[in-house]
Amino acid sequence: MPTVIPVPDNWRPLFRSWDEVRHGYHAGDKDETVRDCARRLDTTAPGPEGDPVLFWTLGLLMLAPYVAFGNPGTGVEDKVVAVLSRVARGDDDRACAHGQHPYEADVDDALERLPAVLEVLSSPVNQALDDLSPEDLLFEACLDELEDEEAEPADLSGSEILARWQCPRTAPGFACAALDYLGSTAR
Repeated sequence: MPTVIPVPDNWRPLFRSWDEVRHGYHAGDKDETVRDCARRLDTTAPGPEGDPVLFWTLGLLMLAPYVAFGNPGTGVEDKVVAVLSRVARGDDDRACAHGQHPYEADVDDALERLPAVLEVLSSPVNQALDDLSPEDLLFEACLDELEDEEAEPADLSGSEILARWQCPRTAPGFACAALDYLGSTAR
């Protein structure tokens, strides 16, 4: 059964290790963890719709604090920036009907909420839609925007919320957010 966004079968251990790297207590090789995520994104981007491009992009977003401030080894940041740049360029200024996207949130808020959000996004589509509320998948900035009466309707359905995550602009948007965090732009 398809999940909301494509994720690899072993996504939880991968995500845990990325979170450990982000928080500075990963016992393994931090640089290899970053390189592995970048390699996997590099082999899927721009990939067909069934590839977990968004998942690997979120992985590099999770690892961005280490890459920016953790003194990674030679070539690590360059590889991350190159791969994220390729994903970011995949947007091509596509138009869509969504007023807000998850990638428009504050990066620190997104990083804190990603573990809970990925639990929902890794669920089968029909399970994820059960009792889904905006608070389950949208970050603080998006929720604040929904409260603005001139913005999108505040009563988004579960399928409307999931559509923002499945939008072709979401992975490139998160890639741009990670690049911004790193103080870089798409090359």
